[in-house]
Formats: sequence, C-alpha cells, structure tokens
Amino acid sequence: MRAATRASFARQHLDALLVASEVRENIRRMYFPRTASMQPEKVIAILNKAKVRYVLMGTFGINGYRDEARATQDVDVLVRSKDHERAVKAIKASFPKLEMEDFPIVTRFRDPANKKPLIDLMKPRHDALLAVFKNSILVGKSHRVPTLEMALVSKFAAMVSPFRDDDKKLVDGGDFVNMVKHRAKSINLSKLKKLGEKVYRGGGAEISKMVADINAGRRIQF
Repeated sequence: MRAATRASFARQHLDALLVASEVRENIRRMYFPRTASMQPEKVIAILNKAKVRYVLMGTFGINGYRDEARATQDVDVLVRSKDHERAVKAIKASFPKLEMEDFPIVTRFRDPANKKPLIDLMKPRHDALLAVFKNSILVGKSHRVPTLEMALVSKFAAMVSPFRDDDKKLVDGGDFVNMVKHRAKSINLSKLKKLGEKVYRGGGAEISKMVADINAGRRIQF
C-alpha cells in the first residue's frame, strides 16, 4: 500500500472510530443509562499507557473500510500473547466494576448491569489471528487496525465458524459485502487468498470466490 493511501485509510479509520463511539454513547445515554459507558478511545489509551502490543478488531477495527461507520456495544482487541496478562491487569484497574471471565480464546469483561460483553481481550490462538499483527496498519500514532485484506479474512473466519451464532454471522456477512463493494479496487486479491488459507485449507479459494461473486452482483453463501 502506498504511503498516501495508507495515510488516507488511517484518517478514515480514526474518523469512523470517533463517529461510532459517539453514536454508541448517545444510544447508551438515551436508552440504557444504567449500563456502563465504554468508549474505544479510552480502552486504546489504557492499553497504550500499559505498553501493550495490540490490534483493534471487531466493528471498531473495520469501520474505516465500510461506506459508513456503525456502532457496537463491545470493544474487541487482539493482544499479543506476552502482553495479555499486562492488558488484563490494566483493564481491571481502570474498570474495577466490570465482571471478568477468562476463556481459552478470550478474556471478557462484562457489564454487571446487563451481563453483556464490553471488552474482549482476544488471544491469538489461531493462525489467522497470528497473521493480524503482521497485517495491520497504524492509525495516526494511536493504535493499529487490520489491513483491508486481513479485515476481510477476519470477517470471513467469523462467517464460516461453526461456533458463532447465526444472527452474528449475518452481521459479519453484511460487513464483508459492504467492505468489498466499497473497497473493491483496493483489495490485493493474491494477498487475500494467501491469508484466507490461514482460516482453513481451501479458505483462500472460497474467500476469493465470495469477492468475485459480490463484484459480479451475485449473492454469496456461507
């Protein structure tokens, strides 16, 4: 990616982050005032101060590739294995009222008011997640987000996961289609196919077909 393009993407990601964060907080104040406030900017600042190496994932991490930002309740962060304990300690210190659960693939912090996840500190326990650190871009001097190809592969992995609920898969699929339609000319197809293979053998061919189908106006299946 050229420096000018990378700078443009970074600007778009930062703008999308701020818009989505503001929308999320406004909805919380209007309809769920008893729930905890959670701005992704604050999580980013906490992890930066703790000198944690991470990549912002989920909706806040891919919003800059969409044609418009959308809000979400939780902040997803992929944390380098050696920094995970430090990240957990920093989040616990900053949000002592949140309820923490530790799983093999994620350390989750829930809102005690409604038990919904607010922060997910993801663990890189899969080849596709390990690849994120080398396939990410810096947003200003703030944080890193996945490259376009890595963002698409991350959504693809969620779409085909046998462990993800169908309603969430449909949202993932919507994000995938939106990013392809909006960023079709910027996708490095050879890199996309290579990264798709990290999801499972044959994943590269399947994700490539999905992109081709979207560009041709055909409905994708997953």
